[in-house]
Amino acid sequence: MIWLDFLWTEVGEAGVFALATFAILSIAVICDYLRKKKPSYKFTRIFLPGKTRGEKPDTPLDLYKFEPDARYECSIKFLILGRQALDIFLNKKNQKKKVGSKRVFISSSLNNIQTNNSQMSISIVLADRFGHITHSEYRSFIDYVKGVKAKLGSKAVLKEPIPVYSDILKASAETYRKVKSLDSILEFSLKSSDIIDLNLFRNYMEKLGYMETFPSKFVLFDTTETKLSVAEFSNSKNIFKFLFNIAISNNPIQNFKDMFDGLRWIADHFQCQILDKNHNEVGEQSFENILNQVEIRVSKLKTEGLFPGSRLSREVFKLR
Repeated sequence: MIWLDFLWTEVGEAGVFALATFAILSIAVICDYLRKKKPSYKFTRIFLPGKTRGEKPDTPLDLYKFEPDARYECSIKFLILGRQALDIFLNKKNQKKKVGSKRVFISSSLNNIQTNNSQMSISIVLADRFGHITHSEYRSFIDYVKGVKAKLGSKAVLKEPIPVYSDILKASAETYRKVKSLDSILEFSLKSSDIIDLNLFRNYMEKLGYMETFPSKFVLFDTTETKLSVAEFSNSKNIFKFLFNIAISNNPIQNFKDMFDGLRWIADHFQCQILDKNHNEVGEQSFENILNQVEIRVSKLKTEGLFPGSRLSREVFKLR
């Protein structure tokens, strides 16, 4: 307690009281700030079911259990000899390897049996919603594959020749046409008669689960940190635009309903109109029509093998 006696002697009773008051007020201000920053999760529990309902995560081996789809992916197949070589092949660093904007996937054949040897694949999408695989991306992908092969040596046996870019380009052009026809972005706008107060609007967006990644640009991430929705001002400060990505949602119909409930909630507070991509106001009947179109699109995605929320759909239709 020597320091307290010294403080009392040097600054006196009034000084100590002032310092203590300042400390208490500082703590109160910080606590109040944190309380206000904490989201109320009015809709977030519906948007992000995995985070809020205790969804059981996949085990490390489950992450590799899928077969690449030749309609949408270029894959290089290996036979990996021995458990030690397999452990090297399944290194955690490979799980998030990227070539340009495209992710490289490591997968295990669903037909693998409990032996020392495993059938594995390294794959990359032929095209996404932004375009087909470029020559630079192809070269980087092949260099990565060759690097893995060199690292494992004789323990990694290629099951087929590495495809040339001319063949990949031809396949990717067809894939891009299909992906483009299946792209499933819903666009809505909130239109106010006055300029929208960004500070107040920011608070409401936070309560919906959106994160402000750049000034006045908000993103709603799902449980895998994939962009489910993006919102930002248009050219006018009284119009705020929302994009919702149907194809990457595990439950697109319900998530769309929830997102639209969020729009209604904000629209009621800020006295905004809700407009569709053609700038027509969305009423009850037009909402039902849009919902019907969403159901048709979801069915079509499933028919084409791009199940909403699947690994492949998340990669092909992701927002940047």
